[in-house]
Amino acid sequence: MKRQLTHWWLLLAVLVGGATAASVADVSGYVQAVVWVSVSVFVAMAIDLLLMLDGWTRATDRLLPEGTWRPATAELEQAGRNTLMMTVTEKDGDTFRLRTLGMPALIREVLARTRNVWVVGPDENGWTVLVTPGLHAPLGGKLEKGKARPANPVLPEAPITGPDAPAADDFVVAGQAKIKAGATARAQATAGAVVVLGVIALAVAWLFGGPLIGAALLALCVVGAVPMFLGARPLAVWKPLPELLAAGTWTRLPAAIDENWRPNARGYADGSATVRLPSGQPVAVKLPLVSCDVVEYTRATGTMWFAGVPKPGSASAIGVPGYPLVDLALL
Repeated sequence: MKRQLTHWWLLLAVLVGGATAASVADVSGYVQAVVWVSVSVFVAMAIDLLLMLDGWTRATDRLLPEGTWRPATAELEQAGRNTLMMTVTEKDGDTFRLRTLGMPALIREVLARTRNVWVVGPDENGWTVLVTPGLHAPLGGKLEKGKARPANPVLPEAPITGPDAPAADDFVVAGQAKIKAGATARAQATAGAVVVLGVIALAVAWLFGGPLIGAALLALCVVGAVPMFLGARPLAVWKPLPELLAAGTWTRLPAAIDENWRPNARGYADGSATVRLPSGQPVAVKLPLVSCDVVEYTRATGTMWFAGVPKPGSASAIGVPGYPLVDLALL
C-alpha cells in the first residue's frame, strides 16, 4: 500500500509539472486551459483518495505495534451506491459503526457469510484496522458519527458450498480464480491504454502547436507503461486456474511448505512443498507465485486443499474452500 501511494504522489508531481511546462511553453491558451482543467480535476480526486488512504496507513503503523486484536462480529450494510458501512460488536457488547475503505467484493462475501472479524482501534482520529479470519490483508474503516441510516444489510450472494461440492461451484474461490486468470490481460490492457493516452496527447498537442509538450507526454506514458507490461507477464501462470478448479471436489492432503519461501511486498513468491498423495507417496510440488495466505494455512494445518485428486506430472488448483484463496500447484 505504501509503495502504491508513493507511485501516486509521483504521478501527481509529473502531471503538475507537465501542466506547468505547458503554461510556460509557446502553446495556445486553449491547450493550456484544457491541460490545467484536466489536471485540476484529476488532482482534486486523487488527493482526496490519497489523503484518506494515507491517513489509514499511518494509523495502521501506529495501531498494530501497540494494539491487541479483539474478536468481534460485523454486520455489513449498503448505505449508498458506493458506500459500505459496518457495525462492529465486540465480545463485551461495545458497538461502533465504520465507513469501510475499498472492500473487495469477495471479502465482502466472506464477511456476509461469517460475520467474524478481529479489530484494532479506533484511534483518536477514528481509524480502525480489521482482518477477517483466514486472510492476511487488513481492512480499513473510519468511525462514523451521527445518526444511523436505515439498515440495508448485505447478504451472501451465493449458497455456501462445502468441501464435498465441486471446487468450481465454490462462489468465492471460483471468483478469485477468474480475477487471477485475467490479471495479465488487465495489466497489459492498462499499459496499452496508457500508451494510447500518450498518443492522443501528442496528436492534440501537435494540432494546437505544441509538439514538444505532446512528445514529452507520450514519452512519459511509454516509460510508465513498459514496467506495467513486463510486470504482468509472470502473472500468466494463473491463467489456467478456472479450468483446473473443474477437476472435481476438494481433496485435503498432508503437506509441508519448504522453509526457504520468502514473500514479496504483495505477499507472493515462488515456493515449493512436499505433499503426500492418497496412496501415501510423497511428491515434491512447485508453487509458482503462491500467496502467503495459502502458505500460512498449510503451515498452520499441515494440509493443503486440491481441486480434484492430484496426479504426478500434472497441474492442480489449490486453495481454501469458502475463501478467496486459490493458487497453482505443479506436481
